[in-house]
Amino acid sequence: MTKVKYLWFLLSAMDSILGSMMTQVSSGDNLSAISKSVGGDETAVKSALSMGLPMLLGSMSNTASKPGGTDMLTNMMAQTGGSDPMANLSGFLGSSAAAGGGGMLNSLLGSQLTPIQNAIAQKTGLPPEVVGKVLAIAAPMLMSYVGKMVTQKEMGNAELTTVLGEQSKLAMQSSPEAASMAKEFMGTQERSGGLSGLLKKLLKV
Repeated sequence: MTKVKYLWFLLSAMDSILGSMMTQVSSGDNLSAISKSVGGDETAVKSALSMGLPMLLGSMSNTASKPGGTDMLTNMMAQTGGSDPMANLSGFLGSSAAAGGGGMLNSLLGSQLTPIQNAIAQKTGLPPEVVGKVLAIAAPMLMSYVGKMVTQKEMGNAELTTVLGEQSKLAMQSSPEAASMAKEFMGTQERSGGLSGLLKKLLKV
C-alpha cells in the first residue's frame, strides 16, 4: 500500500477523537468522578471538556507541524504510561499521569492557557481555577488516547501529524461552542501568528 493510500485508509477508518472521548466521559460514573475531582457541576464540566478538548487537539496539531514537535508529543504520550484512563478513571485521577496534566497544559498552550481558561469559564460559569483543573485532567487523557491510537495504527511522525491536523479540524467543526469561542479569540487578536493563526487554520478562514 502506498503512503497516500495508507493515509486515506487511516483517516477514513478513524472515529472522531472528540466524539469518542466525550462518549466515554458521559458513560457510567466517569463524568461524576471528574466533576467531584475538580469541584464543579457535571453539566458545566462536560461543556468545559467539549470546548477544551478541541483547543488541546489544535495545539497538538500545531506542535506536530513544527520541527521536533512530534518527538515532544511522543514524550508526553509516554508519560501517561500507555494506560486507558477511562478503563479505571478513579485510579487515573489519583495517578502520576493525572498529576502531570498541569505541566502538559503549559507545554501545549503556554501563554495561551490563561485566555483559553478564562473564555471557557465565561461560557460555562465555572471559576477559572476549576476550568484549569478540568483542562489539566483532559490533557493527559487526550495524550493517552492518542498514544494508544499511535501504537495500534503503527503511525510514524508524518501519519501522526496528518491525523492530528484532520482530527483537530473535525473537533472544531463538531463543537459549536468551541468554534464560537475560537471566533471570539480571532476577533480580539490582530496577530496572524500564535493563537489567532492556529484558530484560522482550524476554522478554515
